[in-house]
Amino acid sequence: MKLKDIYYMYRDGFRQMTIGRTLWALILIKLFILFFVIKLFFFPNILQRDFSSDADRAEAVRYNLTGHNP
Repeated sequence: MKLKDIYYMYRDGFRQMTIGRTLWALILIKLFILFFVIKLFFFPNILQRDFSSDADRAEAVRYNLTGHNP
């Protein structure tokens, strides 16, 4: 089976979907909620909050990765 045949199979399958389009819309809404909304509430930008400059943030990340200061 060639790549072109695979493409046509999926293209024709998606064109003929009726309830599948609704399911895809629900999947996309769910992904939006997971990646954007939940991130805003449960994963704050701690580096931005706790450190005032990029150099301080870099130092904090370096310390957490290596366990010692340079």
